[in-house]
Amino acid sequence: MILQRSIESPFSNGKAVLQEEMRNTDFRGESFQYLHRNYRCEETGLEFTTDEMDFDNLERIYVQYRQRHHIPSPAELTQMREKYGLSATKMAQILGLGVNQYAKYEQGEMPSESIGKMLHSIQTPAVFMGYIEDAKSQFSEEEYKKICAKVQNSFLKIIKSKPDLSWFWELFSPRSFGETES
Repeated sequence: MILQRSIESPFSNGKAVLQEEMRNTDFRGESFQYLHRNYRCEETGLEFTTDEMDFDNLERIYVQYRQRHHIPSPAELTQMREKYGLSATKMAQILGLGVNQYAKYEQGEMPSESIGKMLHSIQTPAVFMGYIEDAKSQFSEEEYKKICAKVQNSFLKIIKSKPDLSWFWELFSPRSFGETES
């Protein structure tokens, strides 16, 4: 995000200057240090943020939380779902989440640590296939076969892209999605 070094202050006829400082904050019972940005009115000394700054400041904390707990980013969640040709609603259904919950995670809502672990684990195609199998009764036979075919095609792409046995690691262990795509 590109910020102006100074703007008109909402508290006076003067200017407000951009400030950046390292701050500590608690998020879900854990401490995080992040670069906090805000403006300070030169005349009154009052500090304030814009909506964009608030989002950016919070996102810095979220990134650290995701890294610490191995929670996929919103972009990774979208990429994973699209790889299998599923809607966010179908993905939520397979995972046993509320109808709109997966879409909210794709939009940036932070999942709990336990849901984050589950989202990390389904990056492993074999684990995701287990979730599909567990949700089989929720789909028509045709729908179930279509979903399985997409996952199986993904398996084949991974295997074909790896002439050695490194494909085994790709299919049966957690990894970043999209690394094997050509």
